Amino acid sequence: LISLLSAAMHNSRAREIQRWQELLSTQSRLQQSETRFQATFEQAAVGIALVSPDGKWLRVNQRLCQMLGYSREELVRLTFQEVTHPDDLGEDLIMTRQLLDGELSRLVMEKRYLRRDGSTLWANLSATLVRHTNGEPHYFISVVEDIGLRKQQEQALRQAATVFESTQEGVLVVDARRRVLT
Repeated sequence: LISLLSAAMHNSRAREIQRWQELLSTQSRLQQSETRFQATFEQAAVGIALVSPDGKWLRVNQRLCQMLGYSREELVRLTFQEVTHPDDLGEDLIMTRQLLDGELSRLVMEKRYLRRDGSTLWANLSATLVRHTNGEPHYFISVVEDIGLRKQQEQALRQAATVFESTQEGVLVVDARRRVLT
């Protein structure tokens, strides 16, 4: 009987040790995963944020803070609505509602943000919604890419095209006069 009890206790202890080793291994993998996530989040070349369904910044990376000119502490006290350009807020809210209602699986839009100094940041926003297991909205993952340089180049091209068109019209008029004079 003692021998059987001893063997059972030994087997029980072996299983307990194996469970602890599995738990430690899982904990180690989880920590490595969190470290990779943190490095990716903070070292990204784009702004990344976790945003609550009501628009409050939950977590922001340093790049987003730099783009908007706020410290991390300042930005998390605000909502995305407070830093969205007023002319773009309506469309942003409509698309956010569609995402929350499940009508969109991903929100992608060009929009303007207001920097802390009052200047405008043109950005490409891509956002997805993470839901709780019960289907309720949990938070948005938002990726913000600065497209200000591209917008400046587009404006310069539009201006150059306008100048070119007006110059061509002037050339046609000159050519028409020459024909008349000839």
